[in-house]
Order: sequence, then structure tokens, then C-alpha cells
Amino acid sequence: MNSPVIIKGNKWGIKLIIHEEATLDDVIKTLRIKLQKTKGYYKNIKPISITFEGKSITEDEKDILLDTLREIGLNLKTQTEDKQLYITPEPTSYTNQSDGLFYIGNLKAGESIDAADSIVIIGNVENGASVYSEGNIVIIGELNGYAESGYKGRNDTFVYSLISGGNN
Repeated sequence: MNSPVIIKGNKWGIKLIIHEEATLDDVIKTLRIKLQKTKGYYKNIKPISITFEGKSITEDEKDILLDTLREIGLNLKTQTEDKQLYITPEPTSYTNQSDGLFYIGNLKAGESIDAADSIVIIGNVENGASVYSEGNIVIIGELNGYAESGYKGRNDTFVYSLISGGNN
């Protein structure tokens, strides 16, 4: 295991990718080491959203991690500010085809999809939501969030949105 947790940021917040074999203590220790090096940078920014990926963790473990991030100094959105603080999107329909993935539903702020193949989203990607795909991304709706195709190095991919909100 290289690192118990990888921290990826975007303009709306951070994504914590937790290694499958990591313990909660390992994750907390690594977060403290990595984020204390920022010397309070996050204290003076607007509240951010947190998303969790990788290892499946309980709601209690999520709460412990969020409390740890607050102790370190991150200014996190509260449940009343953003009900999607750390909720993984629940699609209306998720269909895995041999040549890609279909997602039916809207992605809200703080939600993220990470696809190994091309993905077609029938719905909107709202401001604060993100889509990453090793292949192409087609959005039959409005793109106000962030979409990145070919994010693992492929340069023959594209992002297409029926309606572009201009924040991508």
C-alpha cells in the first residue's frame, strides 16, 4: 500500500480516495501529516465539500474523518449549507455496457463519478460536481461542473455536453 489516502482537490472541495486495505487510524494519521504541511491555508477559504472514494466506510467513520479535517483547520460545508457534503450519487439508473457506462440522473455539488470507460450521462452535471473518465464523456444535459476525459493519459478522448454552462 503506497498511501492510505490520496487527496485530490478541485475548486469546490477535496476528494479523499481511501485505499482498500487502510485502517481508519492510518487514514487519520496520513491526513494530519499531509494537511498540517499546508500551515493553515484552508482556514481562510470558503467552505468546501468533501467526497469519499475507494474503500467503503460507515457513516460513523465519515463523521470521524470530517471531525479530523475540521480539527486540522479545513473549513467544511455543514449539512445545512450543502446536504451533499459527502454523499456518493445514487443514480436513477446505472448501466454498464461493454463499451461504456450510462448514468441517468443529475450530479449535484460534491458528487463525483470516476469511470474506467466512456460514460454517457443523461442529466445535468451541476456546479460543484465532477466527472472523470478514462474514455469519452457525453452529457445529455447541462454541464456546469467539471468534466475531464482521458484523465489517465489518453489524448484521443473528448467531452461533449448538449448544453454547456461554461464552468468546465
